[in-house]
Amino acid sequence: MESKRNPLIIGAGPAGLTAALRLAKRGVTPRIFEASANVGGLARTPSNGDWRVDPGGHRFFTRNEEVLDLWKSLLPPDQWISVRRRSAMLVSDQYVRYPLVGRDLLTQMGFRRGMHGLGSLLCARAGRGMRPVDASASFREWGTNEFGRYWYTMFFDGYVRKTWLADPDDITSDWANQRIRPISWRVPPEHGSTDQDVFQYPVRGPGQLWEAAAAKLAHDGVVPALNSPVVKARLDGGTWTVELQSGQTVPGDAVFSSIPLRSLVGVLEPEPPKHIRAMAAALRHRSLITVAVALRKHYDIPYNWVYTPGKGLQVGRIQNYGLWSTGLSPAGWDGTYLGFEYFVGQDGELWSADDERLKSVVEQDLRALGIDSSAVERVMVVRSRFAYPISDPASERGVARIRDFLRRTYPSLHPMGRNGMHRYDNQDHAMLSAMYSVARYFGEDADPWQVNTDRRYHEAGLLRR
Repeated sequence: MESKRNPLIIGAGPAGLTAALRLAKRGVTPRIFEASANVGGLARTPSNGDWRVDPGGHRFFTRNEEVLDLWKSLLPPDQWISVRRRSAMLVSDQYVRYPLVGRDLLTQMGFRRGMHGLGSLLCARAGRGMRPVDASASFREWGTNEFGRYWYTMFFDGYVRKTWLADPDDITSDWANQRIRPISWRVPPEHGSTDQDVFQYPVRGPGQLWEAAAAKLAHDGVVPALNSPVVKARLDGGTWTVELQSGQTVPGDAVFSSIPLRSLVGVLEPEPPKHIRAMAAALRHRSLITVAVALRKHYDIPYNWVYTPGKGLQVGRIQNYGLWSTGLSPAGWDGTYLGFEYFVGQDGELWSADDERLKSVVEQDLRALGIDSSAVERVMVVRSRFAYPISDPASERGVARIRDFLRRTYPSLHPMGRNGMHRYDNQDHAMLSAMYSVARYFGEDADPWQVNTDRRYHEAGLLRR
């Protein structure tokens, strides 16, 4: 009976591959179309010889047992490592641990600055009283109330402008509630304690997991068609016809889409109304350029992520790949392997820069960090165009209206994943939205839009059984 089903999947990132795995498990053979040459989306791991690049720093954490089971089914135990989260913000040439610790704020940057920050925080709390910050508050309002104006300005105002390419007044506080933890006033655990943030990570980077997913699908007769951009998705009666850039057309009974929501609306036929197309066209993304730099010299950077909110550096965040996994570099490598992350607009000057220009930008940042750029042994550039959906009040209203229109007009169309739903989800949330979409396809009462709606969700700790 299930063999009569013929679903089509657009996009071979975490959501698309998860949907395919779920469909195959239920006896359905989907067809997958991926515009790029790789599976995994942002969670891919491009390689050059024995060097591998994680474009986004993917922590494998989930509160969902089904997601965890799927991860563990794709890679054997010896291909997973546990990574302790060690993050910092580089402010005034000092590494300040992040999430922020009250003791550090009061002592690390000097007594006077510590007292200034504490006084600012107490004033903000006194002004707010017992009233919670309104859910519709801007990021600036939320940050000032949560950290006080002094510490908010020092750590977060520049961070938002640099990494989100937006004014803090134009961003809602919802995502901040999930991703930015309040100041901890407890004494942090000692090094080696089990009461620390620990995450799972594939030995050879996140793409290893999705390459394994693609291999499993191939074993089941499902091979993603790479370099196959979809240019039209046409619904006629109950039948979908997907047209590829090559001119090939493929029929199906349903479409699962993880491509950017704005792109999906743009390829639909019949064409959506003008106001829906206008709202979709207004949705924006940040692009990400990751420049991986191998340095012959070893630098002691005790953090796997360093945020750089100050104006003295163009880079927004630096990954220390050596603390993610030694499997990202050649065996026996004893230098330093870093990933410089530049968050850029899709039409910005840096996005269109060639590799030589990007190398010069990285060299400037290296010098600003006090690192001798002559120690550079290898540079690799990875560009991710639709990396992060940008959320603001207007886009949230637009997404809600687009969602409702698609449900009414195209009931067999299933947007899913971070870009497909234009939501800043983690990959486990993207996977859950795909699982729920497949359940909905089979007539079950499941709503993928209800995934990741907890305003106080934080990644913390390692889910064990």
